[in-house]
Amino acid sequence: MPTSSRKIRLGFIGAGFIGQIAHLENYAQLDNCQLHAIADLRPNLLNQVADKFGIENRYGSHKELLADEQIDAVVVVTARAHTADVVRDCLLAGKHVFSEKPMAGNSEIANALVQLAEKHGLVYCVGYMKRCDAGVVKAKSIFDELMAQNTLGKLLQVSAQCYMGNSYCKAAGYIHGDEARPDMVSEENFAPSFLSDNNKSLFARYVNVHSHLLNFIRHFLGTKPSVEYFNTLSPLAHVCVMRANEQLVVLETGEVAQKNWQERCTFIFEQGQLIVTLPPALLRNVPATIELQQNAEVSQHTQFQVEWSWAFKNQAATFIDSVQNGNINSLISAKEALVDIELAEDIWKKLSN
Repeated sequence: MPTSSRKIRLGFIGAGFIGQIAHLENYAQLDNCQLHAIADLRPNLLNQVADKFGIENRYGSHKELLADEQIDAVVVVTARAHTADVVRDCLLAGKHVFSEKPMAGNSEIANALVQLAEKHGLVYCVGYMKRCDAGVVKAKSIFDELMAQNTLGKLLQVSAQCYMGNSYCKAAGYIHGDEARPDMVSEENFAPSFLSDNNKSLFARYVNVHSHLLNFIRHFLGTKPSVEYFNTLSPLAHVCVMRANEQLVVLETGEVAQKNWQERCTFIFEQGQLIVTLPPALLRNVPATIELQQNAEVSQHTQFQVEWSWAFKNQAATFIDSVQNGNINSLISAKEALVDIELAEDIWKKLSN
């Protein structure tokens, strides 16, 4: 059911670095929501962050926060291994939910959360903010037109790379606090059972970093690719070959010891290419860049510059709008995020075979 046009009263679970920089700060700038409450297990950090953002209601645990009947929706930014349990509690309490990705350590848990949200008619979104990047939105419209008009001929192949560097871009303005982080269980405990013990932590890392690119590729192609090959000769380097419709998708991912963040996707047509280069996640107000290469009699290269904006703020607006309109099939819906975990599992099953 749609929520009225009044401001959405938000509860935040998690007052740490990402919660402050990527989420609290952006929701605080929206006119159609109110920062109503916040919960964290670290009392000093909780009060410092609440004071900074003018949040009156403060709770020492997420369960205390969920008992606040005035809260319409909750933003969950906890340690990844705890996300699914906290989200489950939020949904059972009848709250609309946004959580960071990955939504769960395996598809079985993720599917149960999606079904729970649908059962209660709740909006449940997951943080694949790159779908909300203004450059990505523009690139998607260009791609759709190229496909519909056959302007560059058939789409032959998709080539995507993410070599993870440092995405933090020296983000400043957050409160460190001097309290130890709460005890965290290992993400390996929630990895799919088909994986060997040695690969469970690698899978958790892969899903956390590279599910963004899986989500991006599916968003453009409109389908879940089938996996044909996967190999990792090192925990820091992976190659995957997939098939989507009539196209091959080659995905190269890894981690590098450098400050630069390298992430792009190239759509290769018979007569040209569409190249989307994605910025570091925490580089504020810098959207993805777009280059269109058309190899006709006269080769043309066109670059598109969209307005400066930040995907995280656009994502916050998307969630609030979805709650107000009762849109359970949001651009960043958990149902979509579930498919990314399923695809990641398909990829790593190829390695185990």
